[in-house]
Amino acid sequence: MRRPTSFLLLGLVLAANAAETEIWRWKDANGVVHYSDSPAPGAERVQSSAPRPSTPAPSFTPAPGEQSAAPPPLQAGERYTRCAVLQPTNDQTFFAVNTVAATIAVEPALQDADRIQVFLNGALYEDWPLNQSSATFANLFRGSYSVTVRVVDENGVVKCSGPASSFHVQQPSLLSPQRPRAR
Repeated sequence: MRRPTSFLLLGLVLAANAAETEIWRWKDANGVVHYSDSPAPGAERVQSSAPRPSTPAPSFTPAPGEQSAAPPPLQAGERYTRCAVLQPTNDQTFFAVNTVAATIAVEPALQDADRIQVFLNGALYEDWPLNQSSATFANLFRGSYSVTVRVVDENGVVKCSGPASSFHVQQPSLLSPQRPRAR
């Protein structure tokens, strides 16, 4: 009975201190990215947020008769002026999650014949709704991820492409060398 209680108390202490933990990132000689709670030579500090579940941004639906503040649709010959990943922000770090909510911006409003394509680590993310500005990346493991967005027309011609945005998912490990050993 003492051991489960000890683990429960340890879990509570770790959860309470997670927001205060410094996180460091560095690349080794082979180019592999490492994360740690203690700095190594050449390491840089990573901003992290307290552990919390990632939820999609709330959507706003105007009341009946009320006008929406959405930008007007494209006119003939006009181009998209913005395709960008809003959430997660660049280099944002998530701790102990396996889903991350994402939001993108396309300006002016998406045309009926056009569709959104979102790429996660260079591969088309098939679960992204073709005309939605928010969705959730699911089943994420620890590591770094890159997200890009583009708008294509019905023929697959790219009409807008946005810059890449990176985010990081960290998971606790029972095999951490900094973890105190049981006696």
